[in-house]
Amino acid sequence: MKIFKSLLLLPFLHVFLLTGNAQDLELPHFSEEKLSNHIFYLASDSLSGRGINTPELDLAANYIKENLQHSKVPSPDDGFFQFFTLTSLTVDKNNSLLNILNKKGKKKNSIPNFIAFNQDSNKVDIEGELLFAGFGMDRSFHLENNSEDIDYNGKIILYSAGTPESFREGNSHRLDNSLERRKMKNMQDAGAKALILVTSIQDTANANYNQIRHMTERQKFTLNADEKIQLPDIFIINPETADKLTGRKLNWGRTLKSISENKEQDLPLLKNNRVQIRSVLTENKVEAKNVIGLIEGSDSLLKNECIVFVAHYDHLGTNDKGEIYNGADDNASGVATLLELAGMFSRNDVKPKRSMLFLFPAAEEIGLFGSDYYSQDPVYPMDKTLACINLDMVGRVYEARDSVWNHSPKPVKDFDGIYTLVNDFSPALKTLAEETCSKLELEPDFSLPDQFFYTSDHYHFHKNQVPVLNISTGYSADYHKPTDTADRIRTDKMKRVAQLCYLLGMELGNREQIK
Repeated sequence: MKIFKSLLLLPFLHVFLLTGNAQDLELPHFSEEKLSNHIFYLASDSLSGRGINTPELDLAANYIKENLQHSKVPSPDDGFFQFFTLTSLTVDKNNSLLNILNKKGKKKNSIPNFIAFNQDSNKVDIEGELLFAGFGMDRSFHLENNSEDIDYNGKIILYSAGTPESFREGNSHRLDNSLERRKMKNMQDAGAKALILVTSIQDTANANYNQIRHMTERQKFTLNADEKIQLPDIFIINPETADKLTGRKLNWGRTLKSISENKEQDLPLLKNNRVQIRSVLTENKVEAKNVIGLIEGSDSLLKNECIVFVAHYDHLGTNDKGEIYNGADDNASGVATLLELAGMFSRNDVKPKRSMLFLFPAAEEIGLFGSDYYSQDPVYPMDKTLACINLDMVGRVYEARDSVWNHSPKPVKDFDGIYTLVNDFSPALKTLAEETCSKLELEPDFSLPDQFFYTSDHYHFHKNQVPVLNISTGYSADYHKPTDTADRIRTDKMKRVAQLCYLLGMELGNREQIK
């Protein structure tokens, strides 16, 4: 879902000394009724799926704040809300164009239906000679008629998805992302000014084109609008548009067939074909906010260090049909658990030595932006943040219908199972999680691949070398669907997750740190 910039990280390592304290702590009682009340409000139709930039998301933020206040959980000095601004970009179809030009550079014909694939600026305006390159450049299918001797430099390259082999076998409609990325890089390295990828003519329903268009035309967001990566100009069209673009100087399907059979000795030249491509995005500002509660540590020195608990409170909103993505598991379950956890720490007569920070980020679903902003402006510096425990989807127990995820590394767990994703910055954190799960008769699963470090709010702590523990019950059949509703949540499972987090927080909050 995202592009992450590489950062220069300060090297430090947190290692925690193992003690027996977790085994001696009294197991706290969490009310399933209160957990359920939170879920049924946050995932109610009245909150319309808690989409970004909606009044309903503000209602959710106010609800979290009011419950923290009710539980006597203090705020940081700047208040419960941490405000930030996103830049929203949407495609301006009225001012975007793809024109065929005549010899004098005047518009000869205008072509609708094109996609600017990875546009990173408000306006892209390109003009140049159009060069047909068959299936593009890739060494895995080097042919005389698909030669690397073609002069790509300064040209706008028109080429088909797939390979000669996949075309011959009739399966070029299966878009191979790694192959297409490799072809793009090869042609860009050869000096191409821009690329126009034509989806497979064997994809007769234009499924790939429509899927990419839907993804691209959705509203895009960025946090640091002034920090942009210079991305190459890539455009996507379907075969019908390719025929119009070439002025029918070549029959697209017949030409690809000849190339795939290696009958053409030279690729057809598109003489005097120049094109102009202009893609315009409309920019708007979107205000958002994280919600933060803070319980200061009891030790005069260790209170300057903190343990951060995280649970994002936004979700997907509604779709074009008006269906509500209630987001009960994703992530009302995490928010509800964190609210009760914060209350439990607040009610304790004896507070942990270190501070406990409860972070409820917004804008997770559209790019982890709330946690990104917090990582840039944290309440405690990242080198004073000793652990991040992130709760994202903690309210489900496996049902037969969840078998749709059986081939995923993260299908929803049974009542005793729990995913415990831990990074390597504190070797003892994994041991502590394992021992604490054992106390609660939970079965931790540490097997998730590294890709899951990038899929939720713990990423922005992980990238800053903070020890992270992501706790989840896994993907159910209702993941990112309107059927993720409150009636499917298992508060008895959430109660166990809350107990796990409490014991971990008390142990991490009180033990000695060794650097």
